[in-house]
Amino acid sequence: MKKLLLITALVSFSFASAQITTNAGTFNKPSAGETAFEMHFTPNLQGGSQFGEAQENLSGETIGVMMRKWKSDTKVVRMSGDFDLMSGDDTIVNATFGYGIENHFSGAERLSTFWGYQGGLSVDNIGGDDIDFGIAAGLFVGADYYIMPKVYVGTEFGFGLSVDAPGGDADTTFKIGHNLSGNLRIGFRL
Repeated sequence: MKKLLLITALVSFSFASAQITTNAGTFNKPSAGETAFEMHFTPNLQGGSQFGEAQENLSGETIGVMMRKWKSDTKVVRMSGDFDLMSGDDTIVNATFGYGIENHFSGAERLSTFWGYQGGLSVDNIGGDDIDFGIAAGLFVGADYYIMPKVYVGTEFGFGLSVDAPGGDADTTFKIGHNLSGNLRIGFRL
């Protein structure tokens, strides 16, 4: 039985390590004019559902999506949206929209590293008693690793400033901090 498991593991490893080739070579990084779409998720390592929340500060069923458009081989424009739907007695929707610029380094064949800056708006508690508004800006660094041609997984770390103006009698708050979480992204290029 141990030999069967060892052989299965070796065969699996050899297939996983095999180079995928295309007509243009093994892998080619995005270039000007290409578009990519991605989804944000957090793997759930504690059991239950497969994926956790897309952002650690949101609750409920969160969906995070992003579109990236390459303006040149090193400059990318990105637009993102995170939507959080909480159902119960009342249905509450939280929405965050962002726009940013990425600056990519030359990196390696499969690894694409980048830094950038972004801004965003948030509207929370839609459908609730008081609607909350927020604005944020920040810097980030990240990496994408191409697991197949035109398919990648990635993550990023950021630092920024946010201003929240809650509805009702609450005071406006200012926050400076990081947004490091266990979020991963999986995306594909067209």
